[in-house]
Amino acid sequence: MVPAEPGARRRQSAGDESTDCSPDDAAARWSVVEYRGRQALELLEADWRRLYLAMPLRTAFHAYEAHAAYLDDLMAAPERLRCLVLSDGLGARLICPLEARTDRLLGLPIRIWGVPWHPHWPLADVVCPEDEARQAFLPALVAFLRSRPEGRPLVVLGPLPGSSVLWNGLRRLEPREYCAHTAMDHFVIDCEKPFDELMSRLSRHFRKELRRCGRRLASLEDVRFETACSDADLELLFEDFLAVEGSGWKGESGTGSAIRLHPRYASFYRSLARELGDGDGCEINALYAEGRCIAGELSMRTGQQYATLKIGYDERYARLSPGQLLCARTLERCCADPQISHFDQLSDAAWLHVWHADSVPLQQVHIAIGRWSGPVLVALLQLRFGYGRRAVRWIRRTVRRHTQQAPRVLAGRWLAWSAERAGRIAAGRKRGA
Repeated sequence: MVPAEPGARRRQSAGDESTDCSPDDAAARWSVVEYRGRQALELLEADWRRLYLAMPLRTAFHAYEAHAAYLDDLMAAPERLRCLVLSDGLGARLICPLEARTDRLLGLPIRIWGVPWHPHWPLADVVCPEDEARQAFLPALVAFLRSRPEGRPLVVLGPLPGSSVLWNGLRRLEPREYCAHTAMDHFVIDCEKPFDELMSRLSRHFRKELRRCGRRLASLEDVRFETACSDADLELLFEDFLAVEGSGWKGESGTGSAIRLHPRYASFYRSLARELGDGDGCEINALYAEGRCIAGELSMRTGQQYATLKIGYDERYARLSPGQLLCARTLERCCADPQISHFDQLSDAAWLHVWHADSVPLQQVHIAIGRWSGPVLVALLQLRFGYGRRAVRWIRRTVRRHTQQAPRVLAGRWLAWSAERAGRIAAGRKRGA
C-alpha cells in the first residue's frame, strides 16, 4: 500500500486514501476510497464477495478469485493495482479495480489506467449490481482520478454491455471529455426458451448437417460426452482439454496461441478452475471417441449465466463438426437447467453465427483525466472511431463493389468487342462475295 498523496481530504487506515468526489449536490453522499497493491484484494474480500453475489448475471470476470488469478498471472504491473471503492457512507457499494498498463492507441503506445482487460479476459467491468451506485460511479471516478492521474492521461472502461447503467454517468460529462465506441459483439442465447424451439430457429441446412454429423459420430467406437465439475474430475479433464485445444491451428505449427504453450495462461485457467467459489464454478465439457478427446469446452457457471471461455477440437475429426456437436449438447443442458437463464458464448466468431444467437454489443470508453494530453487524445480517438471508421468502411464497400463488378464489366466489354469483330468479319466477307 502507498501513503496518501497530496490533495487527499481524509486519511483512512494506514495506506488507505479517501477523497470525497461530489460533482454536484445530488451526488454529495458518494465518496471514493482507494486501496493499493496486492493487499487491496485481501482487505476488500468480504465486500467483494457480497457485491459479486448481488449480481444476477455476474460472470467469472467479476469474481474475487478471478481477479486474484489475474493479478498473479496476467497483470503486467501487479504492484500498481488500484482498487477504488464507491461508498455511500454506510458501506461499499461498488469496487473498481484499475491496472496501470500501456495500450496501443492511434498506432502509439499510451500509458493508461484501465479496468483489467486481456485477450484471455474479454469483459472489463466493475463489481456492482445494476443499481444507483453503478449509475453514480463515472462522475465520481473521473473527479477522483483527475486529482491524481499519475502521468496517465486516460482511464479506459470496458468492453462491457452497452445496456449497462454504468454508461448513464456519461451524461454528466462533456462530450469532449470521452470517446465511446463498440469494441466487439458477443453472442448470448436465451436458455429460458425450450431447446427444441431454439433448434427450430436454425437453418434447415445446419440442422441437417448436425444430424448427419451425429450419425457419423455414432458409428465410431467408445463415444461419450463427459462433464467435469468436481476438483478431481476437473484436474483430469483439464489436461485433456489443454491437449485438444492446442492440437490444431492454435498449436506450435499454427498461431501459437494455445493455452498450454504459455505457462502463465495455463496457470491462470488452472487457478480459475480450481478456486472459483461462492457457489459458482468451472465446468469442462468434453466429447470422446475412439479412446481420445476430440472436442472440449472450458466453461463457467456463475449465477444465472453459463459462459464458454475456450473451446477446441481435434482437426482430424473435422468432418464430424465435433465443436458444433459439443455446443449443441451444452445448450441442451443449459435449457434443461432451471437455474440457467443465459448461455454466453463470449465471442462473435464466424462459426457461431449458425446458432442465431442474440448479438450483445460491448462498449468501451476512453475518458480524459490528464489536463492537456487527455482531451487531445480523446479528440483524436473520436476522429478515429467516428469519421475515420465511417470513411474506412465506405472505402472498403466501394472497393468490394468495384471488385465484384469488375469481372462482369470485363466480360461485357469482351462480348461487345467479340460481337463487333464478328460483324466486321461478316461485312468483309459479304463485300468480297
